Amino acid sequence: MHYVRIYWLNRDEDEAEIQYSELDDLRFECRKIELYPDGSFGIANSNFNFGGTALSVEPVPRPQELNHNSHMVAEDLSPEEFETVWYKYYNYLSA
Repeated sequence: MHYVRIYWLNRDEDEAEIQYSELDDLRFECRKIELYPDGSFGIANSNFNFGGTALSVEPVPRPQELNHNSHMVAEDLSPEEFETVWYKYYNYLSA
């Protein structure tokens, strides 16, 4: 598995500010969290989605490739970093 965080720099106010994605070996999303400037969020995996977030049908490029786009800054994450964010928002929905 691979994990990436993307900061969206040039976006509309109703678009996510930060995106976290868990990717399989072909770089397809397995789980995703999107955080919005107003404090709201979206979350998705293969079984459910919330807040308008959905898994991409296209593979996610590597951070080095994404960083060629001036609209975003991407970086790899550790599995632990991703899990911390995932469970924060997943558990919020489960409460």
